[in-house]
Amino acid sequence: MNLSRRVQFSIYESLLIMLGFAIAAQVSSPDPYTQVIATLLILVVTLPLSYWLAYRRT
Repeated sequence: MNLSRRVQFSIYESLLIMLGFAIAAQVSSPDPYTQVIATLLILVVTLPLSYWLAYRRT
């Protein structure tokens, strides 16, 4: 079964965001400011990585 690139991107992004939040919850303090910064960093890292994984030329 061949998934479309959009579906692959969504799957990669979902998995990477869950992984990012799990890591951020372990290493950062629980205050809201740090959580907002961690969320922004997770998105900055995972969006390009997911795009690269889904749309790389094979």
